[in-house]
Amino acid sequence: MTGRREALLPGHQANSAPGATMVGWMGLAALALVLLALLPQEDFLGSPQALLALGLVGLWRWGWAALHFTRAMIYRHRVFPRLRLRADAAPLPPALYVVVTSYRISPEMNAAVYGRLLDEARRLQLPCCVVACITDMADAGVLRIVFEHRREHLADGSALHLLPQAGTGKRGALVDALNLIQRLAPPPGSQLLLMDGDTLIEPGQLEKTCRFLSAFADVGAVTTDNLPLVRGSAPVREWYRLRMAQRDQGMCSMALSRRLLVLTGRFSLFRMAAVSSPEFVAALGEDGIHHWRLGFIRMVTGDDKSTWFALLKTRWRTLYIPDVAVGCAEELPAGGWFKATTALMLRWYGNTARNNGRALALGPRRVGGFFWLCLLDQRISPWTSLAGPAVMVMAAILHGYVFLVLYILWVLFTRSAMAFLNWLSTGRFHPIFPLLLYYNQIAGSLVKVFVLHHPDRQRWNRQGLSATGSQGLAARLSPGFFALSLLSFLLLVTLMAHQLDPAIEYGVPVGLPAILDTRPREQHHLRLPCSAERRAPCSWLSAPAPAATLKAPGSRPTE
Repeated sequence: MTGRREALLPGHQANSAPGATMVGWMGLAALALVLLALLPQEDFLGSPQALLALGLVGLWRWGWAALHFTRAMIYRHRVFPRLRLRADAAPLPPALYVVVTSYRISPEMNAAVYGRLLDEARRLQLPCCVVACITDMADAGVLRIVFEHRREHLADGSALHLLPQAGTGKRGALVDALNLIQRLAPPPGSQLLLMDGDTLIEPGQLEKTCRFLSAFADVGAVTTDNLPLVRGSAPVREWYRLRMAQRDQGMCSMALSRRLLVLTGRFSLFRMAAVSSPEFVAALGEDGIHHWRLGFIRMVTGDDKSTWFALLKTRWRTLYIPDVAVGCAEELPAGGWFKATTALMLRWYGNTARNNGRALALGPRRVGGFFWLCLLDQRISPWTSLAGPAVMVMAAILHGYVFLVLYILWVLFTRSAMAFLNWLSTGRFHPIFPLLLYYNQIAGSLVKVFVLHHPDRQRWNRQGLSATGSQGLAARLSPGFFALSLLSFLLLVTLMAHQLDPAIEYGVPVGLPAILDTRPREQHHLRLPCSAERRAPCSWLSAPAPAATLKAPGSRPTE
């Protein structure tokens, strides 16, 4: 299946070559060996109070991760098979309406995407009305050829509508497409598919998705797994694969509560009754939030978050289909690894941050207790994810490099365990996943903290659309609030790192405090080796006795 997708999109690959995997294993093993060689011979323990504080932070984070893993496994192996059996017996909808949004898509990709979609509609004999939102009139010729080639085999009522985009972004295109569909008067029970112009479906996937939505009357929308088809180097490909694997596991966990945290714009299927109201269209086209300091912030990006919130506040359920994986063409924006990945994070996490407050305001009674706690964790997790590395780096500066060595070893061990558990859940693994997991944690947390203080910063990477909010005093205060939060966080980190000083246990300053310590000390002290059992602290000899009290060798006391 993966090979067929790659053949349709030359230059895009779903998996890295075996050579890259071997290099990843060798690099991971070499890093572990170097860190083990840097470990000191002495025991190096800090204050129990500081370790307890770090342990409480870790207990929240690791306990939360363990809970999501357990819930994902229950949904995937116990709950979803029963849902699938029920869905397989459900009927197909009377009609399917598809909105495909694209921006500067190649003719080859257009032919592959629309060809696959229409072939599935032809196989099912399902009336299919496709609204193609295009930005280049050259695309119109390609799409007409693809449609005319299959027209006589499609079900009655099938049609292709070409809708040129106005250049105002994806939101405007979706609103125009939804208004067009409403004028077509869809029959009751119809379904609406929103997908991107670089998404490939496989035979049978459309049928599985449509039947699944038909089977559950209280479900307003469903979304599926994504398989990234990446143009780029092996690290870029594995970065996308890891992200989709984490998404898959998180979606399974949330689906156990029948409420998802996002309805991905790549491929999501909606019940027409849930999206046909004028309020839904207005919420999508003119969506925005009221910020306590910045005032009204109009949403430029995050149309999938707008559709998600519109269903959430009207109490529609949402579900995830893990046995359907659509192919998604991926390529990093220009600018190098760090700039490109953080630019994508700024858009993803910015959309989440802007919608988090209003979703929290719905309350646990309306959205469910666990779901509400997940929304709350989105606010807390950026700081808890940064607490451990920040404390250990500060401890290394204050007390010695060994803290940093120990922490990096801890990161390798724990992220390898997480990658292994992710493999058990999703079947996806690569030896550089542990390093990429940690990169996503640090870089992602920093971006999340930034967007929490700058919710008005929005940018659409491909189309170059951006919004920086107002330029008034409130907007100019954002960097100050951001700096104040970071300084407060660093103060707490420094206090906790100070508690890790071995001098608190042994009375001997080390690292930077030892260099800066100018207090007078006794001279000629000798440090003895640590005990063989390495349990007792190193001891110190007192200074030699004054010369006047020493006796010459062989002297006899006088009578």
